[in-house]
Amino acid sequence: MAIHSIPVISYEEILSGDVTPAHVLETLADTGYFYLSDLDQVISPLLFKSLQDVSKSFFDSSVESKMEFYIGDSDHHRGYVPVTEQGAYGDESIRTYEAFDIGYQAEPLPVERSLGFELVGPNSYPSRVEGMAATAEAYYAANFAISRHILRLIAQGVGEGEEYFDPWITRPASQLRLIHYVPNDVLVNSGDTSMGAHTDYELFTLIHQTSPGLLAYDRASESWRGLPVFKNTLLVMGGDMLQFITGGKVKSLLHRVVTTGEERYSFPFFMNLDFETELSVLPQFGASDEKIVVGHHLLGQLYRDFPYIKERVDSGKWPVDFEIPDRNVFEQL
Repeated sequence: MAIHSIPVISYEEILSGDVTPAHVLETLADTGYFYLSDLDQVISPLLFKSLQDVSKSFFDSSVESKMEFYIGDSDHHRGYVPVTEQGAYGDESIRTYEAFDIGYQAEPLPVERSLGFELVGPNSYPSRVEGMAATAEAYYAANFAISRHILRLIAQGVGEGEEYFDPWITRPASQLRLIHYVPNDVLVNSGDTSMGAHTDYELFTLIHQTSPGLLAYDRASESWRGLPVFKNTLLVMGGDMLQFITGGKVKSLLHRVVTTGEERYSFPFFMNLDFETELSVLPQFGASDEKIVVGHHLLGQLYRDFPYIKERVDSGKWPVDFEIPDRNVFEQL
């Protein structure tokens, strides 16, 4: 199926059992993504709007007040990501976005279990932005609930029981990003990218956008195609860990964001497993002795994305006990 044939799955039909696990898995295998519609009973239009409103209130505040929540001052990767926090993307020509990162709400791991870099801990919000904490946590919870239903379908689709993933989502490294693309007049070429080409490092991503700008790579035509924006829907994109356990049957969707010059918001939720989870290729997708630790892959890629993480690892403040790769093998065409 070409990427311009838009696959849409109704969440109401997922809940009713009218959508089969095989259909979900095959859709992701064919396109790398699908749109999720009919979400009113879990994410109301008001919640979508409220998330945009509190995000706007936060990002409209002064740089000084936003930097009080700078992510580099956090011990567990929570908080404000300024425009200047630029990662190492060769094709990221003009960075025009800032973000606020939220994770699974939990206390830090006990000292005897922690190496200091597991990205697990509580969220923190500015009290001056009325309703930000409640709205963001409600939106996170809704996305997490949707993701659990999708996980059960994926589990059944790969030939396992529907609760296959449940033991590994007790303190997941699942993140919600509030992304603000700032209005600008620095556009030079129509193909200028604000967020470089990448795959997402987790199992899959749920993303809500306010306007177009996201492009996905269509392997069949070897070209980039814009993904449309539909009101009150979520775009579900396959990620690296899903590609790994399916032996490549589902490909992690390579995507990037072009600079439009217009203000826009994007709210990706990255569904992941617990940081320490070790995964293998499922035997039904071929014989393989390869294993991957979810958190090792995640931190290895965040090392590229966040200068503050690179500094902590390189200085030894975070004593990483695994090799940081020089590239993401899942991003290869």
